Amino acid sequence: MERIKLSIHHLHKYVAGEKQDAQATARIYAGDKVILVENMQGQAVWYDRFIHATDDNGQPLRVEWDCDGEASMDVSRVEVCSCCGGDESLHV
Repeated sequence: MERIKLSIHHLHKYVAGEKQDAQATARIYAGDKVILVENMQGQAVWYDRFIHATDDNGQPLRVEWDCDGEASMDVSRVEVCSCCGGDESLHV
């Protein structure tokens, strides 16, 4: 089963020199059309989200984001196992 993989390379902000939770909104585009909007908060270092997109039109993907701190992300299409939806920790 195909999913959209949103890879969050990092998400955080600095307050008084210390890393703190940040908030971000990612807009995922297929071509020129927004197909998903994902909100996130916290701190992350290389975290993947596997998202079902009913409006995916097969066009090239890109991600744009707004953040109250620092963030880096990318997006791709991936095939995932139908029993776990991409969460390999469910495989025992």
